[in-house]
This record gives sequence, structure tokens and C-alpha cells, in this order.
Amino acid sequence: MKKQYLRLAILVVSLLGLTATSYKVKNVLIIGDSISIGYTPFIQKALAPDINVEHNPGNGGSTVRGVENIEKWIGDKEWDVILFNFGLHDLVHKDSLNNYDVNGKVSVTLEEYHKNLNLIASRLKETTATLIFVNTTVVPENSAGRKTEDPAKYNAVASEVMKENGIEVVDLHAASLLIHPQNSKPGNVHYTETGYQLLAEPLIIKIHTILEK
Repeated sequence: MKKQYLRLAILVVSLLGLTATSYKVKNVLIIGDSISIGYTPFIQKALAPDINVEHNPGNGGSTVRGVENIEKWIGDKEWDVILFNFGLHDLVHKDSLNNYDVNGKVSVTLEEYHKNLNLIASRLKETTATLIFVNTTVVPENSAGRKTEDPAKYNAVASEVMKENGIEVVDLHAASLLIHPQNSKPGNVHYTETGYQLLAEPLIIKIHTILEK
């Protein structure tokens, strides 16, 4: 009888140990600008506690900043999924005093954007993470330093780069065309809390789909 109890105890301990070792919190990294900063909390809340979601420190800015900081942002953590976005700061026009001005010089040309984005994508591919590029959201009329037609141009370049690198693209621009008008102020690229929550929804679904495979 004692042997039977001992065997049962060993079995229970073994099963508990197996459960403990097989359970592993998944890690998701979001790299991007202030739009991504806005929707990240909604993704974190929806995926907790089984999926840990982090955003790169501060604003990801343009691809120039991305190239300079990508190593630091990746760090030494093992990421399961990395969502990244650049574009909204690349297409900004500024005057000689560095003020936003649609008549000024563009921050990053399409050619530079292609080159920088390819460098970033190539580095991210060296990780073991599943990579997802999130394209640039809408720029409304009368937006400071930005032209309404530019997201389409930069998104086309990004689509080309991602195709070359075998990286899937989430078309958040299409979603933003519907979400932005009722969830933002005129001439502002940013969103209300409801707007950010709506932007987060397709990304939550995408992350779930990847991690459930």
C-alpha cells in the first residue's frame, strides 16, 4: 500500500513539474511611433497574462532612428512575435528651422526609406520571432507637416520591402480610413481612446492567430 501511495505521489509531482516546465509566457515586441504607443495598452490588456507585450522605449520615430536603435530595442529577450512600423515620421516635411511644414524638405525620401526599412527588416529576421509589419495609418487634410497622399507612397515601398523579405503586412491604413474620421480631431494624425482601441483589434487577432499555431 505504501508503495502504491509513493508511486502516486511521484506521478503527481512529475505531472506538476511537467506542467510548470511546459507553461511559458509568450513575448511580443511592438516597435513603432506614437500611434503604436496609443494602441499598445489595449493589446497588453487583451493578451495578459499569458502573453507579455512590450513597446520599444519612447517613440520609434523614422527609419533613421530605427536603424540606429534596433539592436537596443531587440535586446537579449527571446521574442515570439515582433510587430514593427515606420513611415509616419519618415514622410514628415520640415523647414530650415526643423518645424513641421508641408513646403519644407521631407525627412526621409522614398529611396532612403526603402534602404533603411530593408536594413531593419534584415536585422529582425536574425531573431527567432515571427515578424509582422504594420503599415502607416491615414494622414488627414491639413495635418501639420504631412501630406494626405504620402502614406500610400510610403506604404507601397514598405509592401515591396516586406515582400522581398518574406514578411507579412497588416493593412492598418485601410482600417484607419474608417476609424479616423469619428475618432480624431481635424488635421490630427492621432486618435481618441476609442480610436486606439479599434486600431488594436486587428493586431490582437493577428497575434492570437500566430501564437495559436
